[in-house]
Amino acid sequence: MITGFTISKVEGTIASADALSKQRFPKLNVNLDNVSSKGDKINVEYTFMADYSDGEEKSAKSVGQIKLGGTIEISESKEATAAVLKRWNENHTLPVNLAEEVINGLNFRCSATGTLVAYSLGLIPPLVISQTKIQEEPKK
Repeated sequence: MITGFTISKVEGTIASADALSKQRFPKLNVNLDNVSSKGDKINVEYTFMADYSDGEEKSAKSVGQIKLGGTIEISESKEATAAVLKRWNENHTLPVNLAEEVINGLNFRCSATGTLVAYSLGLIPPLVISQTKIQEEPKK
């Protein structure tokens, strides 16, 4: 269960005021950068990025970017914490139910904060409207 959410880094840039009229909805990316623990608390460091361009083709020019970073704190039992850390250290993934909770929490919080940054820069808000569902590949 997520018990804490910190946004400790906020960056926003635009190429130029003229480029804003050509912007398209941003490409959104969530990275889980690191997972560690302190007792029964799991800390997930993340980066949320919204990249704006003037088109979809390879030759599209960058219009701007919003980048947020921070840490999510999760409370779990010692056994669950150990299992999460083992999985992270082996293949840099989280258990599906925890990954869904983390990504949906990130999308909600970062979309809200990103909207404020986007408004200040004249960018389209980086809103994520739907919930993320993850399916694990069947084991072979």
